[in-house]
Amino acid sequence: MTALLGIATRLKLARLIQIVPAGSPRVRPLAAAGFSGGADIVMLDETRSPARAEASTLAAVGAVARETQGLTGHLGLPQRFAGSYADVVCLPPEADDAARVRSVVGPWVQIGRRCLSTEAIDAALADPEIGFLLVGPGRDLLLHASAVAPPSDPASRPWFAVGGVTHTSLDAVLRTGARRVAVGGAIVEASDPEAAAHAFKERLRQAWQDDPAMEAVTMAAFNPGAGLTLAPEADPSTTELRP
Repeated sequence: MTALLGIATRLKLARLIQIVPAGSPRVRPLAAAGFSGGADIVMLDETRSPARAEASTLAAVGAVARETQGLTGHLGLPQRFAGSYADVVCLPPEADDAARVRSVVGPWVQIGRRCLSTEAIDAALADPEIGFLLVGPGRDLLLHASAVAPPSDPASRPWFAVGGVTHTSLDAVLRTGARRVAVGGAIVEASDPEAAAHAFKERLRQAWQDDPAMEAVTMAAFNPGAGLTLAPEADPSTTELRP
């Protein structure tokens, strides 16, 4: 992978999202540890706290992302997206429709949807503006997502299992068919966040390697004709996350 890979391609190849509470005083070091440990995306979560990340913090996360070829993410209210300049944004369940958000963030940002029900999964997959999903918690939701958007199918939109994923539960998550995860506390609350992120990344790498069908997903990420339709691919010279 090189710095020339665009946002959509890197999203298709992503396996691990690290979720960091936006109000944490440790956003910067946690983001650096996550990217160093192998997180593909560091996503700031503004849904759990009224606190918002400061401008300097957002800029620092973007700087670390550029150094590691990682992606910056933002989970929160759409009115904040225009100011964050994140590579990927994720709508909470109650948020506006993605078409309205597209008009705010522009054509290159990948828009995701947090899905708490099978109906939400189906609706997100039917929305042409949605490029990825965060699915969970719950085994039934992961099984449904695996059935309607098989991770091994290059035409499926990428989705990430989320909600209490730990090193202990990861194998059970993978048995549902999930091949991507979004992790919060198991990384950010670890005594060594970088090592925790690395352990998740290595287990996911092994899961992809052990599943021969995932090779087609990797190949398709570099092939615009693979049949997976996301927002237009871009080749931004920088990755930024700032207000």
